[in-house]
Amino acid sequence: MILTRYVFSETLRSFLLAFGGLSSVIFIAVTLAQLHKVQGVSLALLLQIFPSLVPEVLLITIPASLLLAVTFTIGRLAADNELNAMRANGVHLFRVLAPGLLLGALLSLACAWLYEFGVPAALYSRRNILGRALEGLTASAGSAVRQVRLGKTFIRFKDFRDGAMIETDIFLVDPMGSKESIRAREARLVLDEENARLILDLKDAMVTYHSNGRGRDVQSDLMFDQLTRDIDVSDRFAKGRRLHDMPPGDLWEAMHGRMTTRYGNRALWTEFHRRISWSAAPLFFAIAAGPLAMLLRRGGRVAALAAVVLPVFAAYFPLAIGGQRLADQQVVPPWAGVWAADAVLAAAGALTFRRFVRL
Repeated sequence: MILTRYVFSETLRSFLLAFGGLSSVIFIAVTLAQLHKVQGVSLALLLQIFPSLVPEVLLITIPASLLLAVTFTIGRLAADNELNAMRANGVHLFRVLAPGLLLGALLSLACAWLYEFGVPAALYSRRNILGRALEGLTASAGSAVRQVRLGKTFIRFKDFRDGAMIETDIFLVDPMGSKESIRAREARLVLDEENARLILDLKDAMVTYHSNGRGRDVQSDLMFDQLTRDIDVSDRFAKGRRLHDMPPGDLWEAMHGRMTTRYGNRALWTEFHRRISWSAAPLFFAIAAGPLAMLLRRGGRVAALAAVVLPVFAAYFPLAIGGQRLADQQVVPPWAGVWAADAVLAAAGALTFRRFVRL
């Protein structure tokens, strides 16, 4: 138990240090990405958005921090030949892996709560907040705003008068990738809540269409006395629950046909398995990283990053994302596509540990 407590305390300390550093960096990056998507909203609404980013940041930093902690702790024991000393004294090396597995199981439970309750509530709350921001942009309260960014749509104007934007410049990119620049004498925003669309009603507009011809930008200009453009804001306006927003109770009812949704049964089962699989990532990271770190002999943390952390990341995320897409496309069953990454990590960890014990 002395050895187990020692390894557990070292792993926990490394985890807390990595968790603090990664959380700070990733939260700043996610916040900047969110601000880039939506510009022109009030500071009060932006401050309301920040708490909704925390659950998603934690789901990134918790597994990554545990992977670093397990790798560095066991890698240091291997580099200092302490693992060989333990084997020479008859200590089974599973005692070294047990603290990381225990910590991984506890963190997986925390991630399960985040996936089932924290993230759905955060996503739904953020879409409601951004929906209220769009409502504010269509009212006189938006008079203090001079530029707005909604995804790939950018709106800039010089003045706001009688509910209209004066001398407006607009840059639009449609789902097919076509681009157009619009300069209008007057523009009004109307929010269609039912269809989650933002309607631009333009007067005296000059439209410049951009298209690629023989590797160069080809432009054509047209004039319109009246022009209307629609902007899809369904990802920023909450009108009913989406698949990733659904609480676990609603998801379970929909999966068994006791609640009507717009999603098919296969998509519901894929989402169900996805939440459980990604919640278990800390545990499977510990299963894979511990035995791999036992093979380290020299190089310190740089070698640990190159030999353990990066290969685990390179194997897990492409398999997890690709497997989910294959399940969505009905190429493989939902459980097979979603759990493929975890199965690969578990197999790699088991085979590596068995090989190391036999050395």
